[in-house]
Amino acid sequence: MKSNEDVAARKLIDKVVPEPNWGRLQGLFATTYDLRPDFLEMDFLPSVFGLGTWDDRSWASRIALEKHLCEVEAATILAEARRYRGRPRSLRLEFLPAVGPRGAALHAKVTVLLFDKAVRLVVASANLTERGYRQNREVVAVLTASANARKESSTVKAAFTEMQTALAPWLSQDTRKFLDLCLDKVEPWVNGPADPDNAFVWTYGQKRLWSEFVARWPAAEVIRRISIVSPFWSADAGTTLTAFLAELKNVGPLAADAELRLLTDAFEDPDGRILPVLPAGYTSFDWGALGVTATAQPVSPKIYSEEVGGMDGFTGRRSLHAKVVLVEGSKTGLAYLGSANFTAHGWGFLDHKTHSNIEAGLIVRRSVRSEALDRLIPEPAGQPILLTSSNIHCLRPPENDAGEDPWPEFINRVLLAPAVGNEDKLALSIDVNPAIAPSSWSARLLDKDGSRGDTLIDVDATQDRSQSAFIRDLSPEVLNRLLTDQEILVSWPACIGGRPLPLNVESSARTRLPISPGNQRIQEGHLLSYYQGRIAWEDLFPDPDPPVGPPPYSSLPAPPDAGVDRSRIQSYQIREFVEALAGIRQDLKGATQSEPAMRLALLGPVSPFALAQTILEAVRSGRRTPTAAAFQMVELLKCLQTARELPVHDRLSECWVQHLQDATNKIAQLLKQVVAAHKDAFSANKAFLSYQKTVLGSDLKLDI
Repeated sequence: MKSNEDVAARKLIDKVVPEPNWGRLQGLFATTYDLRPDFLEMDFLPSVFGLGTWDDRSWASRIALEKHLCEVEAATILAEARRYRGRPRSLRLEFLPAVGPRGAALHAKVTVLLFDKAVRLVVASANLTERGYRQNREVVAVLTASANARKESSTVKAAFTEMQTALAPWLSQDTRKFLDLCLDKVEPWVNGPADPDNAFVWTYGQKRLWSEFVARWPAAEVIRRISIVSPFWSADAGTTLTAFLAELKNVGPLAADAELRLLTDAFEDPDGRILPVLPAGYTSFDWGALGVTATAQPVSPKIYSEEVGGMDGFTGRRSLHAKVVLVEGSKTGLAYLGSANFTAHGWGFLDHKTHSNIEAGLIVRRSVRSEALDRLIPEPAGQPILLTSSNIHCLRPPENDAGEDPWPEFINRVLLAPAVGNEDKLALSIDVNPAIAPSSWSARLLDKDGSRGDTLIDVDATQDRSQSAFIRDLSPEVLNRLLTDQEILVSWPACIGGRPLPLNVESSARTRLPISPGNQRIQEGHLLSYYQGRIAWEDLFPDPDPPVGPPPYSSLPAPPDAGVDRSRIQSYQIREFVEALAGIRQDLKGATQSEPAMRLALLGPVSPFALAQTILEAVRSGRRTPTAAAFQMVELLKCLQTARELPVHDRLSECWVQHLQDATNKIAQLLKQVVAAHKDAFSANKAFLSYQKTVLGSDLKLDI
């Protein structure tokens, strides 16, 4: 029986929860073969951001997550394209589908978390799904580098360096910058060469996993036992194992009594027997000719009561999804743990023209008596079954894979980006590879309510075949549809019915995305209440479609003293504004940690610029005198002027100045509009000109 402590230590989702002393999360990057968006949004991302108990029914919780995504340097998920089942709902999360040569899948499961004071690298067998992180029996290695934990820094650095090569065809510019940032963070903590006994390996293309593994076995050491844990096995029976053993024997001889243990997923038959799931051909192979005694044994599917809060009688089971290979000799144990099943594509036993899967894992070398190696092998069930033809009835053949859906390999990305010549508008951009593009294809909005979606791009055989970018200007109605659907439907001759593709938004344009669907500009009173600390940021974005039922559901609170109409009392308006200035300065101070946070705090829906826009509206509607509005805008400009003196990391100092200048220019333009519309009033008001010059110096010239 496992102890409660052991059970708690095995919770995979907890491996991504940050330590309090690591500081703010600066960004994340993850690769996965399979993805479930609901798990990512309701479980994984809240855990990564350390948001504690998550209530997805709460609109405020969703908005809090959206704000965190607004502020990180990068948040990117790279997933196998042919397994695509829908993108996460936040367009601030970059979702990149990876499609390689057919048969060579993106199968690596790696998560990179960059904090102010640490970098965490998680490599596992688990996909970004609830089954992977909460239900299956998986294997995981967690590497953390920081100023106080430098032991694993060289291994983490090596993983980042090779990652950019392995994933090069699909990485966006933002993701490359983020991985470079991770390398820069780790570099000062590296205090020596990479540890040969802890090698992080990426395998892909012609770089084969078997070669990386076998090369680390001590020359001439006798091999006594080989244990392979895998939920999926090559259907070629012993061919892949024959090649593996042949390569091992090139570096170390097999003992006369060498064992080969195949640990598989479990199946319970109607008689209650637990059988290994393995292709039947493994019983007819001549294992003796290879010099080993081969057995198969299922991994226990049992769930301990400690894992479900002590609930007695719980009948759930854990499916095996871990991938481990352990070779034990007279002195040494060599293990692989990671994403690769023991298949030809996983381990690379292919002809020289065929690409391997993209896999990631850790190869560790220890003493054969190491407890760390023993813990890699999950608890088996029942007795080992000798792999002979007489025991064919003791195996359960695996179910046929449903296969993968077709994918338009000729499309590199689908992006909303600022329109050429007008950065305030968004255009649709589809980048293609003309070398493999079909002669005709189309992109359209998703079908809705039984109606075919409007065509966005239509390419036929008469068009220039060398074209690599297709750009479409968007009407407000089409743009709203795209922001809502977050996908387009692409049709081509091999898939007439069409395949949904995920939409992304260029990083520079994400600030202009609505925080919640259809949200309007936030009222001045609510902005002031936020800056005064009376309401939370999340409260500024009420649920546009609040569910029926009891609280807690977020709804925008009324501004203070809402029962009294003070909208035309100038002294009250200005007092509220002045009391908010300290909060504005504090908000800007907290935004200096990342470039996206700077953009959000200076130019987003809750920012000095947003506040200045509401002030201008108050003047136009007659709710504010021009002089009072001009005073407010000058004070906002002074906040931005003072913010230039805030301490900012050297890497971010240039973009801080740039965003400050951008916000300054936009607010100054609004102030000039107020002055131009009421020139007579300001010409007679010399006191304002003196005040403006005293506060801002000669930085702003008003044409009065």
